[in-house]
Parts: sequence; C-alpha cells; structure tokens
Amino acid sequence: ASRLGIQESWVLVSVDGQSAERTNAEGVTIMLKRAQGDTIELKFRDPDLFRQRLISGDIQNGVTTQVAPAGDTTQRNADGSVKMGRVETEQEEQQLTVSQLVAPKLCRRGATTDDLLEISYIGKVVDTDQIFDGSAIMIDGRAVQGRGNDISLFFVLGKQPFGQFPPGWDVGLEGMCVGERRRLIIPPVLAYGEKGVPRRGIPPNATLQYDISLVSINGLATPQ
Repeated sequence: ASRLGIQESWVLVSVDGQSAERTNAEGVTIMLKRAQGDTIELKFRDPDLFRQRLISGDIQNGVTTQVAPAGDTTQRNADGSVKMGRVETEQEEQQLTVSQLVAPKLCRRGATTDDLLEISYIGKVVDTDQIFDGSAIMIDGRAVQGRGNDISLFFVLGKQPFGQFPPGWDVGLEGMCVGERRRLIIPPVLAYGEKGVPRRGIPPNATLQYDISLVSINGLATPQ
C-alpha cells in the first residue's frame, strides 16, 4: 500500500464503486478477491484534510466531513440474524459541517486538545429551528438546568465528560481562535444519538446546529 502512496490513516470508502465503509479487513479482502478486470478502483478519504482546514482557519465557506456512511445499523448475530430484543434499523449519512461566521481579528494560536475554553453559544434543532440550549438563554422563562444565569461556560477541549456536551464540539472547535464565531452542524452520531434528550427538547436522531463564540483560551481573552 505504501508503494502506491496510500497512507495508514486513510479510510477506504469503496472498491470498484461498492461501499466498504461498513466492512472490516476480512470483508475488504473478500471484496478485492471478487473484483473483476485488470484494474481495481479504490476510493479513499483522508480525515486529516478536514482537521487541517479547521486548524488553518480555511472555513469561511464551510468544510464538511463524513463521520459515518448511510446504511444498515442493525445489531446482528454472527449468522446475520437480528439480535434478540432488537429491530432492523438504518441511518442516513452522518456529516459534520463547520463554517466561520465571524473571523478573529488576530490569531497566531488556535485551540488544541487540553485547552480550557470559555465559550458562549446557542443550540438549535435543525429540523425544527427550535432553540433548546444556550449559555445565556431562558426556556419557558427559566434558565437551562445547570447553566444558571452564566453568560459563558468553560470546558476542556477533547476531555469533556461523556454526555455533558455533544462530542462534535471536540472535533469542530479545534483550531478556533479567541474572537472567532463558528457554526457547527452536528449529526446525531456526534450529538445525542438515537435516544436524544427529550427533557431538553432534543428528539431522537436529531441533527443539531450550534453557533459558538470563543471568549478565551486558558483564561486569556485577548487574541493570541
């Protein structure tokens, strides 16, 4: 593979046009053996390209990466039968999109894993345009539980407790600069999944939109 320039981090997308993203190494081997003709067309995706765009700030017009392909998500036994107590399920293509709403005035250093970020934000359900969360909003006349009347909140990038905020934040806020504002369109698989959070107005399998402003990095609110 290395002789052909294929990198270890690349994701195999398809073999001769047939999707391979839900196939393990053994399955890919079978697909390659079954391939017809003198040549085989392999399609790859390089996850690092998305990350590099975020870090460089080249997201004025938005940048999108596929997180998971569309297809069958049914939990099955080794023989292919559906596991007891489960039903057949499918999911749509899961894509994360990040765009820049406001550019920073100055930026020599963007946010990286382990940085303490102070942000302000508003969260909406894409399908309904309903606001369900925010750093300084009221829902039905009451502050969001756990937020109090804070106008911002803090979290450690890449180290947030599971379920506190959507995992899509850890991906979409990398490289973000103080004073920058981004819009994240987060698919269910990187948000709150098939269960959602009904008590907070997030339905099952909801795609979420977050408009997020970065106030400070590690306590420094001046551009770095």
